[in-house]
Amino acid sequence: MFELFKYLPEGISSFSGDIDNLIRFIYLLTGVFFFLFEGALIYIIFRYRKKNGSKAKYQLGDKWASIQWVVVFVGVVVILDFFIDYKSTKVWELLKEQVPATNVNIKVVAKQFDWTFVYPDKDGKFDTPEALSSYRELHVPVGQKVHVILTSQDVIHDFFLPEVRLKQDVMPGREINAWFDTNKVGTYHIVCNELCGFGHTRMLAVLHVDDEKTYEDWKVQLYKQMHGGV
Repeated sequence: MFELFKYLPEGISSFSGDIDNLIRFIYLLTGVFFFLFEGALIYIIFRYRKKNGSKAKYQLGDKWASIQWVVVFVGVVVILDFFIDYKSTKVWELLKEQVPATNVNIKVVAKQFDWTFVYPDKDGKFDTPEALSSYRELHVPVGQKVHVILTSQDVIHDFFLPEVRLKQDVMPGREINAWFDTNKVGTYHIVCNELCGFGHTRMLAVLHVDDEKTYEDWKVQLYKQMHGGV
């Protein structure tokens, strides 16, 4: 559509296309009004610039003839805002209203300036010796829905997977549920998208989207590493 849009990161989730379409809609809507208003401003600057023999007229802005310009444009902005909200309702419901059923549950623990990913034991518990813990590496099986439980040990962070199009604040003292899926094997980015201190830019991790065998083999190797090769 526009050359600008090809610079968005590759989308690898079932909903990345919906997110991209919403971004394009917002770009288009705001872009049209930006050029219209900036064009009008440039016209006014040249049309009513200082001229010899013509004095500037000061207006208090307390008359309806002046106020109506403010009211009209505020109304336009409010209408556009509600229109954007309406267009995003379905995407919001898909991602935020409920977590779909899945066998892949992972606890994401954020702290300055690290990510730790905890995989539950066979009983689904995260706080036992059998639970697996991965530092700065999140492995998920391709094609499956993944449920993540987000929590922070200190300040507010933000769990952002650019290629997945998932972005969710991580709050201390709370457990926030989110989900995503993937459709392409590969290695992708995880970043903190909330300014959380001097080491914010170093708060990085890697998302590994594996085929089923690679994913299971990795979990076996991780278990051996955590339990002395047993």
